[in-house]
Amino acid sequence: MSASPRPPYRRTLRAAIPFAVLATSLAAACGGDGSSRKDVAADQPTGPTCTSADTTPVGLAVREYITTLTPFPQRYLNAAGTDSALPEDGFKMLQEKGPSYFYSSDPKAQQQIKDKLASVGPYASLLVVYKGKTEADSGNTVTVSLGGHYVGGQHDGKVAEVRAIIVQCDTAGWRVTNPKTPATKPAAPGDSAPKAPGGPA
Repeated sequence: MSASPRPPYRRTLRAAIPFAVLATSLAAACGGDGSSRKDVAADQPTGPTCTSADTTPVGLAVREYITTLTPFPQRYLNAAGTDSALPEDGFKMLQEKGPSYFYSSDPKAQQQIKDKLASVGPYASLLVVYKGKTEADSGNTVTVSLGGHYVGGQHDGKVAEVRAIIVQCDTAGWRVTNPKTPATKPAAPGDSAPKAPGGPA
């Protein structure tokens, strides 16, 4: 008596298992979770573009600060050699906005600066005081604290407000997120005095 043939469904079942595994793998690769990951990646920001040394957060904060004060300062002082001195990028902004000088902590040198400023004209002169900065959001949000007081002239000793200026980096670059209305700018001083290289002019 001859053996009966094996039912054909067993071979069919074995062949179907690898096909099912292959189909599942293709589905995962071409759609479903794969497409979701692609969509999520497309929605991610391209990252900060604030790499220019000419637009640092400290520099922008200094510009925001000095252009919103009343009276509007037309000459600027930096407390050289002290903890209140502006970083280099902040002092560079002062130089771009008007005649700028280093202001010594020595009383005699301070008087020399006052005499120099008075000889040029009665323009408001501001000592800008750097009070530090804090960073958040992996360095993409910077809060710069600034203050100051006026030196010489009719505003001598007048205290300027202290402000915490928030500068944020986005795809358009650095920008001040809490700006104030700029102050009315008076006529520019005719101060042609050289900027002090390392001490009082």
